[in-house]
Amino acid sequence: MTTMYYFIRFLAAFDILAGVLLVLGPTVIPIRLLLGHGLYLLIKGKLFKGDFLSAIDFVIGIYCIFALLFPISLLSWMAGGYLLLKGGLSFI
Repeated sequence: MTTMYYFIRFLAAFDILAGVLLVLGPTVIPIRLLLGHGLYLLIKGKLFKGDFLSAIDFVIGIYCIFALLFPISLLSWMAGGYLLLKGGLSFI
């Protein structure tokens, strides 16, 4: 197993965690935890710029921070489901 293998698994695990946190929302999850994962998605989106899925991560990171003030249930479920799906498929 190479280092890249573990790096991809690490990013996938954080995507799954960010998806779960986004679905549960700021009413259940501490604000700092949701803010931290929103910043993680923003940084990851900027690091891997040029890739369409990274642009989606960047937009979800912006929404994740926005959701601290004004959570929208449908968008949270859609963004969380996308992150869960993307993270889960990275483990295959």
